[in-house]
Amino acid sequence: MLRDKLKHRKITTLEILLPTSIDTDNLIKELEPFKDYIDALNIPSNPLGKLRPDSVCFAHILQEKLKIETIPHFVARHFTILAFESQLLGAKALGIENILCITGDSPVEGRSMFELNSAKLLEVAKNLGNGLTSARKTIVPIDFCLCTSFNPNVLNIQGEFIKAGVKRKCGAEVYFTQAIFQPEKFIGILKEFRTRYKNIKIIAGLAFLYTKKRAFSLMKFLGIPYEYIIKIEEVDETELLLETAQRLKEYVDGFYVIPIGKYPNALNLVKKIRQII
Repeated sequence: MLRDKLKHRKITTLEILLPTSIDTDNLIKELEPFKDYIDALNIPSNPLGKLRPDSVCFAHILQEKLKIETIPHFVARHFTILAFESQLLGAKALGIENILCITGDSPVEGRSMFELNSAKLLEVAKNLGNGLTSARKTIVPIDFCLCTSFNPNVLNIQGEFIKAGVKRKCGAEVYFTQAIFQPEKFIGILKEFRTRYKNIKIIAGLAFLYTKKRAFSLMKFLGIPYEYIIKIEEVDETELLLETAQRLKEYVDGFYVIPIGKYPNALNLVKKIRQII
């Protein structure tokens, strides 16, 4: 469980982009080399609202075959409380010990209901950890390390702090951030965050962009400086991300590498991150 690891050291996790094919052999081969360098695999649920396999099912498959902890993401857009509680019971039976709860974007494929949000998901999971269902029935407690998101790139950072505080009250223990491209600005935000909320764990996102075109499309959303974008196709992007990790390593509890399904570069980065943390 990540909670136990984070008591003793910093961690590194890797985001997986699940294939729509049910053939897992190629994915397993690509991830095998990461076994000695990461602590967990983050598994998004239908990222960007597009169809992917169920994150809990794949979390179980990857844990069984790779012996690496997983963090399946639970997205509020499609859940009722009963459906979410049922998923958590199933996840625990499959050996899942960490979950990440987010509200999610509106889906491109299918419809959403948004009966719940990330805070409500966390609250439901926290209550199950105390042995109590939403129907106020007692069960054998099921304990998860409760993770969620934090976006330091929004214009209204005070609003994001408030949302983070609500999530904290609902049980959030670990916050995974959006990708960081302005480390100095993020350090200032992080100091205020830790002043407001004690004993939280922050895992900083490090995302590969690969091309200037992709970077410009995400520039506003991720707060990517123009100077950084110019370097992407001129300098090894792994080194750019490692520089960010070097600057942040004393302020965060680990790193979350986002390779967008391209794993060779990410392997080089996580090896180097393991050396510096």
